[in-house]
Amino acid sequence: GTTYLVHGDLAARTVTTVHTNVECPSLSPDGTRVAFKKRVKGLPRDAPWHLYVLDLRTGHETALADPRSVDDQVVWRDDHTLLYALPGDYGADLWTLPSDGTGKPRRVSTAAVSPAYVG
Repeated sequence: GTTYLVHGDLAARTVTTVHTNVECPSLSPDGTRVAFKKRVKGLPRDAPWHLYVLDLRTGHETALADPRSVDDQVVWRDDHTLLYALPGDYGADLWTLPSDGTGKPRRVSTAAVSPAYVG
């Protein structure tokens, strides 16, 4: 099914679709961008997810540099770096990646899962 990134106003009882085919959104520390996993057409059914960042001011979407399917929550480590888990030899490993679409993924921890960053 289709999944949505939405913006809602509880008092006005309204919901507005911001983006479709995305899951696990994470708002940047500065509040200007949202990172998420997006279901991408043409990828295998068992691995359809790719990481993206959406600029909320411009609506511009940036594909991130990790070509692997990430089926987990992505979190912001800081305004420029994302943290996420991928399957590893002993559970999952944690990886970081620049949020601007450049760079290469870097493993920062082995045998870890479901990152939560407290700054």
